Amino acid sequence: MTKPILALTMGDPAGVGPEIIAKALNRQDVLDRCKPLVIGSKRALQRAFRFTNTFFSYRTIQEFDEFDPEWPCVTLLNDETHLRGEIPLARVDATCGASAYAWLIRAIRLAAAQQVAAIVTAPLHKEALNLAGHHYAGHTEILAEETSVKEYSLMLIAGKFRVTHVTCHVAVKDVSSFLSKERIVSVIRLFDNALTRLDGKRPRIAVCALNPHGGEAGLFGDEEIQFIRPAVEQCASEGVQVYGPFPSDSIYPQHVGGKYEGVVAMYHDQGHIAFKLCNFHFDPQSQEWSAVTGVNVCLGLPIIRTSVDHGTAFDLAGSGKASAQSLLDAIHVALKLVH
Repeated sequence: MTKPILALTMGDPAGVGPEIIAKALNRQDVLDRCKPLVIGSKRALQRAFRFTNTFFSYRTIQEFDEFDPEWPCVTLLNDETHLRGEIPLARVDATCGASAYAWLIRAIRLAAAQQVAAIVTAPLHKEALNLAGHHYAGHTEILAEETSVKEYSLMLIAGKFRVTHVTCHVAVKDVSSFLSKERIVSVIRLFDNALTRLDGKRPRIAVCALNPHGGEAGLFGDEEIQFIRPAVEQCASEGVQVYGPFPSDSIYPQHVGGKYEGVVAMYHDQGHIAFKLCNFHFDPQSQEWSAVTGVNVCLGLPIIRTSVDHGTAFDLAGSGKASAQSLLDAIHVALKLVH
């Protein structure tokens, strides 16, 4: 069987993206399953090899037309258009934001043209992105705009822990104004389809309330009555195994215990805090991150895109200590979705 081509974008070169790529692609089990196409900077990759004391064989190209499907190792599409001088490290810089954006756009266009099977992204820095003149909240919004998608959602996965979000990169004070029955129905449907594809069977989905104690029949807010419960009822009438709304402080332990295959959160931190509490581990002795697992998947796109579930980690950039596990997980999920 022909191995799929995966486009891996380097993300912000001042962060840990190049280092986790250097670690993740230094593994034969990855090369056995796909043909990695790294889109980024040759100098950033070489620097990452020094930081991590790793190396892998790679072939450098300038345009995808030069890609050799018979080459058994990594291919690097080198684009240093915005990196004229020394590449910054561990700081916000507009040239790094411009590079991360340009590399992502190249990957999206290759995926849209079906020249690559999926995109796996290393982290970009939102401030650097905006300093470069690209005014987006992050990867998800760029992907949606470039693929002309209106209905999409961010899903986090780590093993059996799966959560998706009705709203994401918006201020907490504005969350309620972004909620509607139609939006919640759309996200539940996207989630149901994604988990069915991953697991091969229809999932049981729990939906979070927005307000404390599920709103207490309107005492603490009426979004559950206006939007969330009607959306759950509509999706249930369509055959989706969906339940709620439930207070989020009690639903996550049930999800971890296996009662549900996924949780729909109403806003960013309602999903992310529980996810990272279960899947990110900070060692009390060394005072360092000992494990960072999890994958970000953008639902609703006409292309497959997965990503690490962590940021640029400027505090670790250049140390060689950043874990590649989340990137390895993202590669695994991308390949599962491809197949």
